[in-house]
Amino acid sequence: MVAPLIVGIGGSTSPSSVTNRLLTACLAHAEAGGARIESVYGAELANLPIFTMTAEPDPAAERMLEAIRAADAVVIASPGYHGGMSGLVKNAVDHLEFLRDDVRPYLDGRAVGLIVSAAGWQACGTTLVSLRSAVHSLRGWPTPFGVTVNSAEPLDGPDGVFAERIDGALQILAGQLLDFASWQVAARADAEP
Repeated sequence: MVAPLIVGIGGSTSPSSVTNRLLTACLAHAEAGGARIESVYGAELANLPIFTMTAEPDPAAERMLEAIRAADAVVIASPGYHGGMSGLVKNAVDHLEFLRDDVRPYLDGRAVGLIVSAAGWQACGTTLVSLRSAVHSLRGWPTPFGVTVNSAEPLDGPDGVFAERIDGALQILAGQLLDFASWQVAARADAEP
């Protein structure tokens, strides 16, 4: 059986951002659990044109769209900006409209893990809700567990990696994504002639 593919999208244009670090760590846990991983970070998302309903898919979006098409599960990471997901991440999510005519349209049949980092717990909570709403609108299945990190609090342990409470949360999220994705891969294998 082929290992499940988990695709991460999001972050920010700064390679060292907390959101990028969280997404990278979550994907590393998924890979350690046996998943194949692919990622589309903020620097690549910044090349996407502003989405409009009348536009044709832009070549800058093709790699992200193909990755999502192939994905068994997805993880979306966003900084919380003024109570919602960043414009960078929202624009990327809006581009998933180009998957509407696929056999598995939008995020249909995929578990979607969510990660939010914001400078305050209120922004973490409202951003997580906005991401969950967007995923539901795109027929995705948000994982029961979402990771929120208050970037105004200490993040790293004594060894320079995320504190145990943060890393543990990322492990839970990666585990839920792996479980769901593995079930999907097995179901498809059973359905093949």
